[in-house]
Amino acid sequence: MKRKKNYRDLFKALIFLLILCIAVVAVVLYVPTAVTKNIDTYIYELPFTKGTSHKVVQGYGGLFSHKNTAAVDFEMSVGTPIMAARDGVVYAYKDHNDEGGPFAKYKRKANFIMIQHSDGSMGCYWHLQKNGVLVKTGKVKKGQQIGLSGATGFVFRPHLHFSVKRQLNYSMDAFVQTKFTTSEGAVILKNRNTYKKP
Repeated sequence: MKRKKNYRDLFKALIFLLILCIAVVAVVLYVPTAVTKNIDTYIYELPFTKGTSHKVVQGYGGLFSHKNTAAVDFEMSVGTPIMAARDGVVYAYKDHNDEGGPFAKYKRKANFIMIQHSDGSMGCYWHLQKNGVLVKTGKVKKGQQIGLSGATGFVFRPHLHFSVKRQLNYSMDAFVQTKFTTSEGAVILKNRNTYKKP
């Protein structure tokens, strides 16, 4: 009888832990933190191939890695073509790393390309694959392929992290919210929604 009670108590504890884990995952995925109120006036192109669709798997202010950050993560398999969302000039890049994972030790392992726009802001494309930066100097045109997506740096799964910054730091107002041309018109992208590039 006592053994039966112990099993019941263990079962209840496991159910409680499962419910707690589901609640934590729901909060991380769906409850955003505050982000900048600054909205860029420029309308960006989605940073992937015309006619394709990608899901936003972490939006503005997401708790996994976007706390107080106006950035979006597009679900993408490794090797997906990355296109420039706006004209500009290559400011910086890194593409020699091949490590990534969901731990802080990988934060500085992300491959990236940063494009400086005519107004001085920076388009930031993060987590590219090793040797995934295809344009390393000079001008880029909106819609031009600049890289290949990957899973380098602080990542849970392969994706493209995109943001626009006015300053090169991580303060909330260094970022700006951006609108993109989608098949639904010019919109600020929302977490968990899928968007098609017209």
